[in-house]
Amino acid sequence: MSYSDFLRSREERMTASPISKIVRAAGGVSAMAIAGQLTLVATIPILARLYSPAEFGVFTIYLSTVNILGAVAALRFEPSLYGVKEIEQTYVTVKLIVLAILSTGVLALAVGQVLLSFAPAQLRNLFWLVPIGMSGAALVETMNCLALRAGLLRDFALGRLILPATMALLQLVFGLAHLGGEAMVHAHVLSQFIFLAFLGFRILSWEDVRGIYRSSWRSAFDKAAREYKFPLFDIPATLGSYAINNLPAIIVGSLFGAAFAGYLGVATRLVTGPIVLIATPLGNVFVAEANKDSSGGRMFCIARGLLLLAAGLTALPILALGLAAPYLVVPLLGEAWIPTAQIMTALAFMGAVQALSTPLSEVPTLLRRQEVRLVVDAARMVLVFGPLLAGAEAGWEPIDVIYLMAAGGTVGFAIKTAASLYLLKRDTEPAPATLSSPYPIARKNYDEAPVD
Repeated sequence: MSYSDFLRSREERMTASPISKIVRAAGGVSAMAIAGQLTLVATIPILARLYSPAEFGVFTIYLSTVNILGAVAALRFEPSLYGVKEIEQTYVTVKLIVLAILSTGVLALAVGQVLLSFAPAQLRNLFWLVPIGMSGAALVETMNCLALRAGLLRDFALGRLILPATMALLQLVFGLAHLGGEAMVHAHVLSQFIFLAFLGFRILSWEDVRGIYRSSWRSAFDKAAREYKFPLFDIPATLGSYAINNLPAIIVGSLFGAAFAGYLGVATRLVTGPIVLIATPLGNVFVAEANKDSSGGRMFCIARGLLLLAAGLTALPILALGLAAPYLVVPLLGEAWIPTAQIMTALAFMGAVQALSTPLSEVPTLLRRQEVRLVVDAARMVLVFGPLLAGAEAGWEPIDVIYLMAAGGTVGFAIKTAASLYLLKRDTEPAPATLSSPYPIARKNYDEAPVD
């Protein structure tokens, strides 16, 4: 093939429909995610009979705590991998991430020891697993970022099958062996180790491991200084985002008992199933495509198509599931889980809007606009926790409080979607020639031109 033929071929590939390419790539990721989530959902009716609502509540409180802490255990340096082009800088970034995880893990262990006396009695035996779980969650996210950065969508997709499937199967085995409610937590930790072993073997070679080990500490600290925006803006924003998704279960458990935390945990798992199956893979592929070509016009075009796909494939099924919940929960889970049906109906509207927001959730990070994400997530926290705490203070029934919280969450996710679209639309508009933007959108190499 001549050089001119090669150029024409490349232009044809670049002008091909980005949405059709997204759908094909997301289909592979979704297939594995569907298999993993179907395993997770399919075991719920059995697990609901092996574990009590209170035991589910203890696991939900543990998992919510780990999700919140694990999201910031690496000080949010994981997304900085997306902008790294040189392999040496990738090694430096991974070394920085490992150092951050070790530091925050030790800190969490020390703080947990101090606060142990304030924890509920049924959770005190599990406190030492929180630093392990949060560190595992941060390493899982790091491996996912590495896979997406390299465009290894197949390996990333396999990981989305292994993590939920192994946790569900281990919880099932432990339940049948009558090992008690704490076994649900042990199954979660073991599933993280299995995932890390599998994906690490798939995407990292011994040469990569040696490269990470040999990277200088000075380079790692220099990297931290250049990417200061990630811990400065992403940590509070991510804490807010994960708190919105996980802290309600902890608050509900403390206000109304562990059983209600269990009802909320199971309802959330069922309602957000379509989001995990479809909307999240769409967002993962969007990130991978943005790393290949981050031009504003192309990203905005893809984003509009993603919203249409998310509306038809996730938002509408979630609304239908919420309406059908009163007729499904008792046959599937048993009469002890009746409040779960009411909670699913309450969460359906928030879940539908969340499904629209999820594919575009990384837009502020990709555009290096973490400060926008911080403001948006702060507003979302007020909208979620304000009604939740106000309803509890007014003495409302738990279900009514959850309905009020879900209404605030619906508005919050709508704001988040609008902010992402605004940033993408703003990027498509040419900047005045006499002014330089303080936030470069599309750079070929972030390490060569760090954002100050």
